[in-house]
Amino acid sequence: MEFLAKPYGVTLREHIDNVMKEGNSIIKAFPFSFEKYKSINEKDLAKRLKGAIRYHDDGKKIVQWQEACKKDYDNYLIWKDKHQGDYKVFSKQNKELVGKYLKKSGVRHEIASLNEHWQHKFSLPVKVAIAAHHSKLSRKHEDRWKNDLPNSNSFEQWKELVNLNGYFRNHHSFKDAVLKHYEYAGVRAYLQLADRRASAIEGNDIIPHFSSFSYKFPEDWNKRNVQRVAEEYSGEELLLLRAPTGAGKTDASLLWASKQIEQGKAERLIIAMPTRFTSNALSISVAENLSSTGLYHSSAWFNKFHKAVKTGEINREIARKEHELARQLLNPVTVCTIDHLLVALSLTREDHHSIVFNLANSCVVIDEADFYDEFTQANILVLLEALKMLKVPVMIMSASLPESSLKMYQTTGYNVTGIKEDVTDNKRIRCEIKERREYEELNDIEDLLNLCIEKGKAIIYANTVAKAISYFNWFKKKGVTPILYHSRFTEPHKKLKEEALLTALGKEAWQTGTANGIAILTQIGEMSVNISADIMITELCPIDRLVQRAGRLCRFDKERIGDLFVLIPKIGNQLYPAPYGNYIPRIGWEAYPSLLKTLEIINCQKYSASDFVDMVNEVYPSFEALSVQSEHNAVLLRKKFVSNWVILPLEQSKEDDTENQEWKSRSILGNESVFVEFPESDDFLYWQDFQEFKVENSIDISSYLIKNGLKNNKLTKKDIKVSGETLMIYIATNAYSFDCGLQMSPDSIDDQFL
Repeated sequence: MEFLAKPYGVTLREHIDNVMKEGNSIIKAFPFSFEKYKSINEKDLAKRLKGAIRYHDDGKKIVQWQEACKKDYDNYLIWKDKHQGDYKVFSKQNKELVGKYLKKSGVRHEIASLNEHWQHKFSLPVKVAIAAHHSKLSRKHEDRWKNDLPNSNSFEQWKELVNLNGYFRNHHSFKDAVLKHYEYAGVRAYLQLADRRASAIEGNDIIPHFSSFSYKFPEDWNKRNVQRVAEEYSGEELLLLRAPTGAGKTDASLLWASKQIEQGKAERLIIAMPTRFTSNALSISVAENLSSTGLYHSSAWFNKFHKAVKTGEINREIARKEHELARQLLNPVTVCTIDHLLVALSLTREDHHSIVFNLANSCVVIDEADFYDEFTQANILVLLEALKMLKVPVMIMSASLPESSLKMYQTTGYNVTGIKEDVTDNKRIRCEIKERREYEELNDIEDLLNLCIEKGKAIIYANTVAKAISYFNWFKKKGVTPILYHSRFTEPHKKLKEEALLTALGKEAWQTGTANGIAILTQIGEMSVNISADIMITELCPIDRLVQRAGRLCRFDKERIGDLFVLIPKIGNQLYPAPYGNYIPRIGWEAYPSLLKTLEIINCQKYSASDFVDMVNEVYPSFEALSVQSEHNAVLLRKKFVSNWVILPLEQSKEDDTENQEWKSRSILGNESVFVEFPESDDFLYWQDFQEFKVENSIDISSYLIKNGLKNNKLTKKDIKVSGETLMIYIATNAYSFDCGLQMSPDSIDDQFL
C-alpha cells in the first residue's frame, strides 16, 4: 500500500504531484516575483520552491504517522459506507473524529520531514519553509521541537533555527534584515500557497484563479493634468504628488501603476488608505475600471462579499478564498488600510511573512496620509525604509502634502527630487470662510443650524460622535431628519447610510436637480463619501483635514463658491481639541500644535487650492523632530521585525489587529467589539462563521467606553463558544438605533474616539 498523505485517502505521491502542479502555476502566474528574487538574491526561487515541495511532507512516511493516518482514514470509510457526502461533510458532522489518531500520534510531520533529510544540504530558506509550512514555526510550539520522537534531531534543528533568528542583534540591523527576510519569505510564502491550494482541490474546494494587472484608460476620456503628471514622473523611485480634491487622483494612481508594471518594476498595485472607510469607497471606484480588485481590512468581508453570499450570487467558499487573496496582497490591485501593511512588518502572524513578500513585488500608493498624526507618520517611515530596500516603487499623493515632507521622506533612503503638482486649477476660488465662531452649547450656533434648514442642503462636520449625535437631536426637535454618519454603526447600516448620503447629496442628485438634505458627519466622511453642498459647518481641525472637508463644498460645480463656517469648540472658556490632541489623565486635553497653528492662521476670506497649500506649509514647517513617543514606537516596529524574521513570537496577533505587545500602528487606546444583536447560537463551529456574524453585528469602541457602558447598564456580558474556545462578548442593551448608532455616553465630553 502506498503512503497516505491525508486522512481522506489521498496518497503522498498524489499530494506531492498536486502541490508541484500548483507550484508550477504560481511560477507561471507571477513571473516578475521570480525574476526579482533572482536579481536581488542571485538565487533561483523556482528551484528552491520545487525542492521544498518535493520534500516538505516526507515526514509523513514514518510509521507512527502512517499508522495514525490509516486509522483516521478507516473512521472516514466506515462513516462513508453509511452516509452520503464527502470528507467535508464528515468533518462537520464528526468533529471529534477528525484527525483523532493523528493528534495523538505525537508527530509533527514538518519536523519529521527535516529529520528525514538531516544529512542533506538543504539551503536554509528551504529548511525554514518546510518547518513553517503549517504555521507552527513559533516560540509557542517550541516544546514540539524539544520533545519530539526519540532518536530525532529536532532539538538540534530548533537550535539552528533559533541561532538563525538571532542573526540580527538589534533594530539598527533592520534594513539588512529586510533583505534577508525577503530571501527566506519567498520560499516560505509560495510553499504554503501551493500546499494549501493543492489540499483545497483534493478536498473538492474551489480555488480562485490568479489574474494579472490590466488597466486601460477609457478611450473617450481626456487625461486630466494630475493623470499626465503621474505618467510623466512614473520613473521616480518615490513620487510625491499633490493635487486638489476631485482632481482625478484615483485614475492617476492606476496610470502610474501601469507604467511601473510595463517597466518591469512591479507585478501588482497596493493602494493604502488612512482608514477602512476610505478604502471601501476607493475599492468601489477602482473596481469600475478593473475586474479583479481586492479589498482588505476589518470590515472588508461585509463590503465586498456578504450580500452576494447571502443572495447566492457567489459561493461562500469562493468568497472566503477571494477574501484571503486580498489579505495576502495577491490580487492585481488590493485596496487596504495603511495599518494592514504596518502590522505585517511586526511579523507576529505566519501570514505576515507572505504579506511582506507579496508587498515586495508590488508598487504602492499611499493615499492621503494624515500629517497631524506624527505617530502614524513615524511608522510609515519605517515601512518606506523597508520598501526602499526591496526596490518597491511608491507614490504618495495628497491634496495637502507639505513641502517639509520632502525632507522627511528623503530620510528613508529614497531619491526624492521634489513634490510634483497639478497646478492647472490652483488659483480658482474654492470656498469662502464666512465666519469663525467660538461655541460651547448648540444654542450658541442656532442661527447657523437654522441657515442649514433654510438652504435645505448642507454638510456639518463634528469632531466627536457625541457632538454629531447632539446635532442630530437638535434637528429632530425642529422636525428635520438629517443623515447622521459616523463609525459607530454596524456595517449593514453604514452601507445604507452611504447610499442615503449619495442619494441626497451625490453627483447624480446634483446633476438631476434632486439634491436635498443635511448630512452630519465625523472624520469618516472626509474622504469616503462623494457628496457636495453649497454650505458647510465644520468644527476646527488641523489644516490637512480642513482641506479634505472643504473639498466637499460645491464639488460638482466649478462655477460656484461654497460658504464655510468654522466652529471653535470650547469648554469652560478653554479650547476643546478632541480628538486632535493628547488626553492626559487628571489634567485634560493638550491640543496638537497643528490644531493650534490652524486656529491661528485661518481667516474669514476666500480660499483657492493654492492658498490651502500655503497654509499646509505654514502649519507643517518641519518634520525634523518627531515626538519621543512616536520615535520609540517606530523603533519597536523595527525590533519586532528583527526579532521575528524567522520564528514567530510567543504572543501572536489576531487577524485584524492593528497593534500587538508594546507596538501600535496608531496612538489610540485599545478597542473592543460591542455586539448590537444576540447571536442566534451560543456555539459557532467555525471561527470564520463567528467573524462573519461579528462583521455584520458589531462595532468597535474604545475600552474606556466599555467600562462606562457596563457601569451604566448599557452593556451586558455573554459567554459563547467559537471553534471549541470560550469567548466573552459585550452586547449593547437599548443603546443602538439606525438613526443614531451606538450611544455609550451621549453626554460625555471625553467622547474623543471616532
